[in-house]
Amino acid sequence: MPFIQINVPTSLAPATKKKLVREVIDCAHQAIGSDPAIINVVIHELVPANIAVGGCIDD
Repeated sequence: MPFIQINVPTSLAPATKKKLVREVIDCAHQAIGSDPAIINVVIHELVPANIAVGGCIDD
């Protein structure tokens, strides 16, 4: 059973997260043929102040 983890900012709306999960499951199904019913997706919400891009942390 595939287990997919996604890191996103805390600012995503619930509807956006639902769409993301649906599309990730569809993509995984197309790529590896797993039954969508057994594909697991976990969303980790990250506080922007804890993310550094190019060595810079967004305050």
